[in-house]
Amino acid sequence: MDEFRRTYIQLCKDYHIEPQDTVIDQLKGSQQSPRSGRGCLNLSATSLTVKTCAVIGKILATDRCFNEIRLCDCMIGEEGVKALAHGLITNTTCKKLDLKGNNIRGKAVESLGRMLKQNKTLLSVCLEWNGLGMLDNSFAIFCDGLGSNTTLNVLDLRNNQINHEGATELATALKRNPILRSLDVRWNNVGIVGGRALLKSLQQNKTIARLELAGNNIPTDIIRAIDTAIGHNADRQTLSNDYLERTQMLSSELGQLKRDKQMQVADLMDKLDNQDDVLRKTARSASHRVGQLQETLEERKVAFNALAAKLSMTESELAMAETKVTDLGAMLMKSRQENAELNTSLHQQVAHEKEERATLEGRLLKEISESHDRNISLEAKVEDFDRKCRQQQQQIYELKEQLTHQQADSTLNIAQIEERLQKEKQKHKEATRDFETIKQKEISRVRQETESIERSLKERIQRLETQRIEADEELSRMRQAAMQDRLQAEENLIQAKHRIKTEEEHKCRQYEDKLRATQVSKEDLSKHSDHQATLITDLQSKTTTQILEIENLKRKIDTLNQQVSGKDNEIQEVVGKVRLEVDQERKKVESERQQQEELKERVIKLRREITDLESRHEADIQDKEKETQILRDKLRQRDNELMHIREDEARRASMLQSAVMAYVSGSPVATPR
Repeated sequence: MDEFRRTYIQLCKDYHIEPQDTVIDQLKGSQQSPRSGRGCLNLSATSLTVKTCAVIGKILATDRCFNEIRLCDCMIGEEGVKALAHGLITNTTCKKLDLKGNNIRGKAVESLGRMLKQNKTLLSVCLEWNGLGMLDNSFAIFCDGLGSNTTLNVLDLRNNQINHEGATELATALKRNPILRSLDVRWNNVGIVGGRALLKSLQQNKTIARLELAGNNIPTDIIRAIDTAIGHNADRQTLSNDYLERTQMLSSELGQLKRDKQMQVADLMDKLDNQDDVLRKTARSASHRVGQLQETLEERKVAFNALAAKLSMTESELAMAETKVTDLGAMLMKSRQENAELNTSLHQQVAHEKEERATLEGRLLKEISESHDRNISLEAKVEDFDRKCRQQQQQIYELKEQLTHQQADSTLNIAQIEERLQKEKQKHKEATRDFETIKQKEISRVRQETESIERSLKERIQRLETQRIEADEELSRMRQAAMQDRLQAEENLIQAKHRIKTEEEHKCRQYEDKLRATQVSKEDLSKHSDHQATLITDLQSKTTTQILEIENLKRKIDTLNQQVSGKDNEIQEVVGKVRLEVDQERKKVESERQQQEELKERVIKLRREITDLESRHEADIQDKEKETQILRDKLRQRDNELMHIREDEARRASMLQSAVMAYVSGSPVATPR
């Protein structure tokens, strides 16, 4: 609110308008709402002038403080309403507008229609006790704007002298507008024709839920038909509202379900990561176990080869025993059969063990391949995470570079603006000095002419000729100066931006107009001197005419002085415009600084997010280290189990060796029998 009041006072000073005390008091008394931070601009029952309305309209064009404006019984007038409507076209915060009892009619109604056509934020407008329907053409433009509006919900048009033609225009607007919910047209002069037009419009408009028509000379049957149509619209509106509420509830529930599913997916991903780690460790242990099994297989192969060698030795000994002792053939055959049975049993056991080992090896290879694929996928995830971190770091560096570039650009723009101001001041000083010198020369020349006329006619002729020569020289000099100024202006236009180009062209046009005015004045003076040269022959007999000419010259001097004062006023206006432009550019620089501060805040937020991600990553690493320790303990337990299994297998091998040795040692003992 304080900012609105300060801007109001500042604009009044800039436009040389005295601010109204009542407006300032009302602004001091207005308060903001604690939730939205916006308040109500209530200037009801205060007479507002056209100038104050223009200032308020300019402020409302960019205002962000008030969401409700009340200007009841303010005697605004036609021009004031135009200014306010022009400001509300670009307003984006005002939701409710009340212009009750302001005698709005004619062109003001048209400006309100244009405002409704372009405004996208107003929800409620009250225009009670005005004269909108006095002129049919202006009210038709208002209804056209109402028909193209896309946000207005409530419109109050009570006591506005609306006739049947205005009611037909309202009906056409209602056919085009699907957003309006409430329309109050009480205490007008709609009549039967207007009521029928409104009833026809309700056949197409299915959204309006409230239409007040009391005091309009409409028959009861038409009012009943309108009420039934509005009742149907209200029922449709309630159904649509219920549908919207249900859809919102369903969307919220779907969002909650999505969040739950995302949480579940995150938990599953964590579990999968843990399972991948466990599978890695099991794959490592399985590979270690496969190596151990291969070593045991090699050891058993060596033992089997030794047994085969021993069997071959026994067979050779048995063959030699057969050659030596034929009686023991049966015994040898029995022993051979027993050896064959033992060999077959041993071969079967070895084949069975080989099959079991092959199946174990296949399973282990499958598990190893699956664990290898999972390792590859996890490594890809880690690389993606590292890539994202690098991208975020690059974004941070790019944001820092953008901040530095924007700061440098802002400093360069400020320096250019200051240099431009200094140049414009120097040009203005030089122009004023040249103009004063020219003015003094013209005054001295006119005085010399009057004195020369009184002294002698011949001297005046010579002086007039010299003055013509000097005037021609001055014209050539002024033309050269104008050409130089044009060249400098073109160079400045090439270097400056598009906005500065338009401003410089405007200034060059002003300078050209000034030069043309000076040329016109000089041509008038030259014409006057020619006229005086023609009148030299008549001056001998007409001294009275010379006195009249001197008086005319004095009058022209007065007019020239008035022109000089007017040009001084124009120069002051140009200086004021330049100051306003500088203030606007300063405001732009301040907005750029605010944007830079927002970018800095974004960088700080990104840094905080990066630190959070790093902390989360460290926590995940710690959890994984704990899991690795648990898996190491499990590996140790499995290693102990493998040691026990090896010891059992060694015991079994020793038992087999002892059995074979007992068998081998027992076979020669049976020969003495």
